[in-house]
Amino acid sequence: MTPDPEVYEQQKNEIEQQYAQHNLDRDMAAAYRSSLAEDPREHARKLRAENRGLFVFLLLVFAAFGLFVWLR
Repeated sequence: MTPDPEVYEQQKNEIEQQYAQHNLDRDMAAAYRSSLAEDPREHARKLRAENRGLFVFLLLVFAAFGLFVWLR
């Protein structure tokens, strides 16, 4: 009597799910450690730079819109 192939397939799926969960846990732990490694002052500096860039972009959009309305 040979074992049912479905049993092997089910065991294989369970093992793959366990590996996937293990890899997910490992990746999440690494991401958490890397997020703690960043200095809060450096993070604040990055946020300020992003905010300045967005503000300049917004000003350019308003200037382009104003120029469009003025020339029309």
